[in-house]
Amino acid sequence: MSLNLYWGDLHSHCSISYGHGTVEQSLARARQQLDFCSVTGHAFWPDMPTDREQYGEIIDYHHEGFATLARNWQSLLEKQALATTEGAFIAFPSYEWHSLQHGDHNVYAGTSALPLMDAPSVAELRSAISKQNQIAIPHHIGYRSGYRGINWDTYSENQSPFVEIFSLHGCSLSDEAPYPMLHDMGPRDFGSTAEAGWERGFQFGIVGGTDHHAAYPGSHGDGRMAVLAKDLTREAIWEAFQARRVYAATGDNIDARLEVNDAPIG
Repeated sequence: MSLNLYWGDLHSHCSISYGHGTVEQSLARARQQLDFCSVTGHAFWPDMPTDREQYGEIIDYHHEGFATLARNWQSLLEKQALATTEGAFIAFPSYEWHSLQHGDHNVYAGTSALPLMDAPSVAELRSAISKQNQIAIPHHIGYRSGYRGINWDTYSENQSPFVEIFSLHGCSLSDEAPYPMLHDMGPRDFGSTAEAGWERGFQFGIVGGTDHHAAYPGSHGDGRMAVLAKDLTREAIWEAFQARRVYAATGDNIDARLEVNDAPIG
């Protein structure tokens, strides 16, 4: 199979929900250095804490961001569709679904259209997106399960062909990897790392994504992903996502493709 190497960042934020900078700035910066990207909006958090005495500021901050995204959702889809030029640059739509119990996931579509769909649990989220040919990618997985890290007990290879192991949050490859988790969501926990998932027998690819909140997709040193695809079209990149022909990088675009008996990564 003849495959080309493409680079992208599927996880970056701006003021479309909460963050800084515009969608236009995000897409312009992405086109300067990446082959594909996604400007992700924060959308839902079904098990958000409800104790306003302790978490009132967090609750209001997130609800305001979710409402901002909902008001501007159609505009975000249109701007990413307009930024897409087959053979030159692809923008995929996405939104973020938070969960204490199951870990945060970003939902992606292989087309320019993506409906905002909330769900009370990750199982119901996966059931909904499976009918739409969408995927849900866990990120900053290395935090403790139950506090925004991945929950391998509820993980599904079918809707999550790869996981994000590196970003501004740190590295979730193992509990001995460089770049430990740095957010106040807690330290890195081995039971939530990629190595722990592989030890359970799961098959999944690994990617990087900046999780930048100021309109800089692909910011150097903050995480990006490589994709091995037939060409730079929405259809071909999406097929590579589902086939797990991906890998993670921290900064430089390193050609690290591997084959075993002519079979590529994935």
